[in-house]
Amino acid sequence: MKFRCERDVLAEALATAQRGVSTRPGIPALTGVMLEAGSEGLTVTTTDLEVTTQVRVAVEVGEEGNVLVPARLMAEMVKSLPPDDVDIAADGSTARVTCRSFEGTLRCLPAEDFPQLREPEGIRLTLEAPAFGEAVGQVVKAASRDEARPILTGVLFEANREGLTMAATDSYRLAVRELQATGDGEAKALVPERAITEVGRAAAAEEKGEVELVLGQAQVSFRVGDLRLISRLIEGEFPNYRQLIPEPGGNELIAPRQELLEAVRRVGLLARDNAPVRLELNALGVRLTSSSPDLGDAVEAVEAGYEGEELTVAFNPSYLGDGLSGVAGERVHVELRDGLKPAILRGEGGDAYTYLVMPVRLPAPVG
Repeated sequence: MKFRCERDVLAEALATAQRGVSTRPGIPALTGVMLEAGSEGLTVTTTDLEVTTQVRVAVEVGEEGNVLVPARLMAEMVKSLPPDDVDIAADGSTARVTCRSFEGTLRCLPAEDFPQLREPEGIRLTLEAPAFGEAVGQVVKAASRDEARPILTGVLFEANREGLTMAATDSYRLAVRELQATGDGEAKALVPERAITEVGRAAAAEEKGEVELVLGQAQVSFRVGDLRLISRLIEGEFPNYRQLIPEPGGNELIAPRQELLEAVRRVGLLARDNAPVRLELNALGVRLTSSSPDLGDAVEAVEAGYEGEELTVAFNPSYLGDGLSGVAGERVHVELRDGLKPAILRGEGGDAYTYLVMPVRLPAPVG
């Protein structure tokens, strides 16, 4: 196998694929990156048996073939090379990398031990790449990082002929985003957060283009630009999130989104050790406060429109900030019933994105 590729192009492809490399030391083949040179260019593939990442690169192929080399070492070597064309040649046992005056060799891993890629069959959908990338950024923040509850570490996909709904929750907040899509049926799947994050990153970088999605019984596949990713689905039943979203009504704050977000971040600096940020809502807008016995306290007022009863409610500043950063538009609508019920954040011009966050119970006043 022989091919030539510009250093930056090859380094970017290897960096993308490397994020899917297995950390299991007992399976050497899974620590490698498969390089396959053919008539359509170079295909770069990694897998950890859960998620398979594949990147296609336009290269000058001198001889078709494939080789499996240590992924991290190859990525670091190519990244360190001078900005010029890189030549790679392999005979099955060693791979030779040359660039200007540099020449290095890597011992190959057994290519026959690398798992075969299988394309899932199922419901197909096509979505606009920029919108999909935005939706992923809005939703994945609410997915849990607690591996003891694997169902909550994923993002639920609900597809039909009109569109796609994505939802994630860690039981403290819930993010839901609806997308327009062209599909050929209905399906439901629970996709691992780390898989969808990688696809979202690639989709967000596309100014135009589409994301092709296949939802199968046990796997899901994505294709966007030069990236193809296949992931196993998480088994289990995702919570019925729709029943968690209350009907509109009660009290509503309409505030400048960026101004409120920055205030939450500033005041939240003193909300340590799970201390919340308090929001006092009245006709003048919202007053934010936080305090820490060891650090001090902070207060900031934001002018905003408010309709309803005067109310004091407290939130985890990180959770509230994630919701505010996810909302699109200049103003955010915050709906609250009282200080104990979830708050709902939405943007202007529709409800394509909904973010629900649970309040922190405040201690009862003394006396």
